[in-house]
Amino acid sequence: MLFKKSKPWIRFYSLEKGVADLYPIKPSSSFRRDWMRTTSTTDDPEQTYTQNCPGIKLMTGAGYTLCAPADFSIHTNGDGSSFQWQEPTKFSHEKDDNPSYVNHHNEVQTIPTLDNKQDTLHTVIKLDTPWRFECSDDIMLLQMPFTYNNESRFVAAHGVIDPRYAHVLNVQLYWKVLNGTTYVEAGTPLVQYIPVQRSWLNASGIDLDVTDATEKDIDVEKRFNYCMSSSFHRKDSLKSRLQRVRNILNKYKHRR
Repeated sequence: MLFKKSKPWIRFYSLEKGVADLYPIKPSSSFRRDWMRTTSTTDDPEQTYTQNCPGIKLMTGAGYTLCAPADFSIHTNGDGSSFQWQEPTKFSHEKDDNPSYVNHHNEVQTIPTLDNKQDTLHTVIKLDTPWRFECSDDIMLLQMPFTYNNESRFVAAHGVIDPRYAHVLNVQLYWKVLNGTTYVEAGTPLVQYIPVQRSWLNASGIDLDVTDATEKDIDVEKRFNYCMSSSFHRKDSLKSRLQRVRNILNKYKHRR
């Protein structure tokens, strides 16, 4: 026990009392997307349903999700840049007498990051939330949109937050409604934070090998294809399929 490695840890805390009671940051696995609640039907009994995709399940359940700590509305004017907003409250940040909630990053900061200038407001909507965090020094937070949520009004910015240099959790939203008023209710999922090992974000810390497939790789591929096609989907289960795949890949995993 003396040499047992300590477990990574993370702590989220709100400067505004009540936010953590009503709209806490929660594990993403506690949120269920509407489309994942719907039972898919098809005439093809061998069809695999999207809500059973293990990759999507792992992504939607990864890390923690921050929700809007209060209502807000954004009105855009059709010019691609200007907007007005309304907010029922502002949050104090313990640094001055100027509380804030809805803020922005201007066009100079925003436009270079846009993939398509035609479908996104040229001004990023920035929410100054009361949330802060601290965590063990061996991890960082991967910031990404709340995934697979059919959200068409906005999309959160991707990024990495390093606890050595930051502890504030503000949310940057690329706005998709270019002409009209949009209301966002408190409790709406905004952004997903996934803890990752600091060392994993440094490519030099991983032994990389990129080659043509070997005879052994081809052999594993044939075994994998067999285990995926050996049962009727209508009689099979996701758990059973994953277990078969795991048995094959674990048994034949190798390094040159």
